[in-house]
Amino acid sequence: MRKLGLFALVLALWAAPRPASAGFFIEGSLGWPWQTNPNIYREPTNILITPGFAVFDLVSIELGFAANFAQFQQSASWGLRPMIGIRPPFMPLYGKLVFDFNDLNTSAVSSVGGALGLTFIHFSKVALFLEGDYLPRKTNGVYLNVIEARLGVSVGI
Repeated sequence: MRKLGLFALVLALWAAPRPASAGFFIEGSLGWPWQTNPNIYREPTNILITPGFAVFDLVSIELGFAANFAQFQQSASWGLRPMIGIRPPFMPLYGKLVFDFNDLNTSAVSSVGGALGLTFIHFSKVALFLEGDYLPRKTNGVYLNVIEARLGVSVGI
């Protein structure tokens, strides 16, 4: 019976609506990208620090600073990710339009993609989130599909 009660508590925390989040916030997340076209392979892990501003508890404007680790025979690189998010305050799901400017230290690659996320476990102005990003890229005339899983924390200021 205790396991059922614990499961119900975890489920309630996971699916609870987000608290009001108008104003400034900062997010930090770790991403694990995979390229799926033309071959499937793992890209370097990245860290994303994203300051942003939420308007009317519904729309957010964000600017992410991404740093890719040197992994998988690739050198370290950095990029920018301006984003516009739709974050309904009555549900834990959100979506983002992502403008990705990747590899700014070598050869800039830009793309427009999207992200879907789930905010869960809220403590005051701190929340954990899980996000999936789709970032299509064109490099040297080849279209690449990059799918990325992100896990992070958001703090309201």
